[in-house]
Amino acid sequence: MIIAQISDSHIDPQSDMLEHRLRDLRCVVDNLNNLNPAPDIVIHTGDVVHNGSQEKYDLALTILGDIRVPLHVCAGNRDDRNLIAKNFRTGRDIAPGSGFLQYSIDDYPVRLIALDTLCATTNMGDYCQERADALSRILAEEPQKPTALFMHHPPFEIVNSKYRFQFDDWDKVDHLARVLKKHDQVKQLFCGHTHRNSNGEILGVPASTVPSIAIDLRFGDVPEGAELRPVYHIHKFDGIQFKSKTMVCRILEDA
Repeated sequence: MIIAQISDSHIDPQSDMLEHRLRDLRCVVDNLNNLNPAPDIVIHTGDVVHNGSQEKYDLALTILGDIRVPLHVCAGNRDDRNLIAKNFRTGRDIAPGSGFLQYSIDDYPVRLIALDTLCATTNMGDYCQERADALSRILAEEPQKPTALFMHHPPFEIVNSKYRFQFDDWDKVDHLARVLKKHDQVKQLFCGHTHRNSNGEILGVPASTVPSIAIDLRFGDVPEGAELRPVYHIHKFDGIQFKSKTMVCRILEDA
């Protein structure tokens, strides 16, 4: 199975960088559509737009709507949960009636579960007992099926960041950790939010973040030659584990 992960496009008509961010997003989508082999699915790990409104999602979808394989999205702190659910494909709701956007995609060799890490009071991450209980219940349904989680906020220390801890209260990460301790079919966590490449783990489960699509918001190192080009990740599952690669987009003039 091949997963393409993109994140943090931050489309915002009020930003002076709008034209550049739309160009970066278009470049990523065009590159995704030309991959051979094509990914089975594209996952956007949040902050599709900057401070979500329907107008902004409409604009983002003029580009994201061109992706030729299924696109799924988890909500970032700059997104609107309800508008993500309205405008993008989601799977089976694992916490109906809760108000949280958590869902399972069961159509692939690897089960994919979107987590809701939004905090009601800050831009940092949160994961309450209610969300963790819903995740534990869904994982218990198929304990033998390899599973990956995708979420906006990374539940591990980002050592190269000014903000090393991405959760408002790190006790909340314990709710997630206790679920992972009981369900060893989870192979990896894919995250956004940090706008950079980073790797860590939670209870021995590998976790990673992907750089922002928006080049003007990107931090950290990128592969040589990618300083002015957007990047994304490809994750290939070999039946045992994921192997990941940072993909450097060809700019439109190269096509």
